[in-house]
Amino acid sequence: MTDPYGVIDLAALKQPAGGQDAGAADAGTPSAHEIAVTEQGLEQLIADSQQIPTLLLVTSSRVPDGAQFLASLRRGVDAQGGAIRLGTVDADTQQRVAGALRVQQLPTLLLLIQGQLQPIVQSVLPDAEIDSLLAQVVEVARQQGMELPEGEAPQAPAEEPLPPLIAEAYAAIERGDLDAAEAAYRSQLQEAPADAEAKAGLATVSLMQRTSDADLAAAREAAAQRPADLDAQLLVADLDMLGGHVEDAFGRLLEQLRGADQETKDAVRARLLELFEVAGPDDPRVGPARKRLANLLF
Repeated sequence: MTDPYGVIDLAALKQPAGGQDAGAADAGTPSAHEIAVTEQGLEQLIADSQQIPTLLLVTSSRVPDGAQFLASLRRGVDAQGGAIRLGTVDADTQQRVAGALRVQQLPTLLLLIQGQLQPIVQSVLPDAEIDSLLAQVVEVARQQGMELPEGEAPQAPAEEPLPPLIAEAYAAIERGDLDAAEAAYRSQLQEAPADAEAKAGLATVSLMQRTSDADLAAAREAAAQRPADLDAQLLVADLDMLGGHVEDAFGRLLEQLRGADQETKDAVRARLLELFEVAGPDDPRVGPARKRLANLLF
């Protein structure tokens, strides 16, 4: 939005009119902040640009994708909540207005702000660029001291509803019924064996069940007194995991694999795989622990 054209050539409008009426390049629904530009209304539009920036779209029904471009501009302008006005010029019926705007080709999009005209683009803009353009226009206007209303707040994407059995498991956890939550997760996995959320949920519920009656201090004391007691080590690892000490939990279990018999290896491996599910595949601590597990097992 540089190299402004400057003021609009109103002298081009002083020649006799050719009987052309205001028209619309598109028959869609106009924006709530849109005006069809005519010779008679152009001077007022210029005056209004002292208070509100105006995008001028000079187009025609003959322009390929012109209707979609206009519809996208209308949507974007409406989303700005009155901070921008859209002026549409039908080049077929308002040829002298297009001449006053010094339009060379269609479509042409211009910015009219504080009486000055600035070219923006002489082509159809992709939808993805329109919101950014409008935000820039608003920013420029505010930098020039114009007081504009705030646009609509961006809407958060609608959340997809949870699968019924997952929702049932969540509800059971909230009311403290871990057995019902476990049953719901298992049912979900029967229907969708690859459901990552159900796998993680079942592993978390199992962790909560194993630690529900545990005394942290007593469990730690027992594990310290009996380092070869696998059940004691498994319980402390669970408590560490529940308390957010993920690396401690992984490390404690991995240490149990050194020189262990096959039964111990199987038990530790199974518990680690559960805890990996609780942590989640994106947890950066899971990858190194998996690698170390593989090295110790094989």
